[in-house]
Order: sequence, then C-alpha cells, then structure tokens
Amino acid sequence: MKRAFLLILSVAMLAACGPNRDKEIQRIEESEESLSMMDIAATDSAATDLVALYRQYAAHFPDDSLAPVYMQRAADLCIGIGQADQAILLLDSVITLYPGFEDVAGCWFLKGYAYETAAMYDKARETYAYFADNYPDHYLADDARKSLPYIGMSPEEMFDAIMNASNNDLASAPEAAPQTRR
Repeated sequence: MKRAFLLILSVAMLAACGPNRDKEIQRIEESEESLSMMDIAATDSAATDLVALYRQYAAHFPDDSLAPVYMQRAADLCIGIGQADQAILLLDSVITLYPGFEDVAGCWFLKGYAYETAAMYDKARETYAYFADNYPDHYLADDARKSLPYIGMSPEEMFDAIMNASNNDLASAPEAAPQTRR
C-alpha cells in the first residue's frame, strides 16, 4: 500500500511539474497580443521570445495540431527579424514531421521566401518551382511561377526587365487589321 501511495504521489508530482498545454497556449497568445501592439523592428527581443515559446510548445506537445501551426508562425517571425536560416530549419521540420499539415504548401512557399531574403537565390528558385509544380492549385502557385525570372533582381532591374518584355511583346505583335466602317 505504501508503494502504491508513493507511485501515485510521484506521478502527481511529475504531472504538476510537466508542461501544461493550456498555460503554454495562454502565454503564447499574450505574447502574440503584446507583440502585435508594438513595432516589430523595435522589438526583436519580443519576437525572439515568442519564437522560443512557439518552439517550446512544439517540443512539449509534438502531436498536438497546434505544433506545426506554431512552428510555421515561428518561421514567419524569424524571417521578419532577419533570421532566415532559422526559418528554413523550422519550415523543414514542419514539412518533414507534419506532411499532412493543412498548410504544408504554405510552408514550401514561405521557405522559398526565406531563401530569397537570405540572398540564396538558386535555392529560392528551386523551392518556388517545387512549390508551384507540386501545389499548382494553391492560390500563390501562379505568383511563384511568374516571379521566378525576377528573383534576386533589384526593383529597378525588375522594372527594366518587365518594360523590355512589354516592348518586345508590342514589337512582335501583328499589326491590327484596319477597321472598316459599315
């Protein structure tokens, strides 16, 4: 009887010391709300703290449906604070660990964007192409396809490329047939 009591007491103590899902979600929501009220550029530390909370939740509750959601949010924040390399690692984790995640396609697109912000243009092109080929019905697939030739260009270079393409299209268009009045 004494052993059973000690076992129950030990389990209760471990449970009390272990992670609490509801408390972690509440901390995340409070941190998200606090961060949304601030200028993110001035609060990199607040964003970093929120990324840590997201990662902690996913580590404590890897089978929970919020784990991939929080990891994707963490990746998005990492991009915003200039940590694209961390974002790529987080997105790779979501893609690998949660292939059935409802927004795995969005993770692929965000991964391409992370590569682009990290000036890893070949990887960005490769990732956007993979995304567009494998998720052709996603609402961003057409955008990804159309942006491929412009990855790595400055805004001025993009403008020139678009204008040159427009001028070439006009130059190669057949002349319009004369209109006749009836």
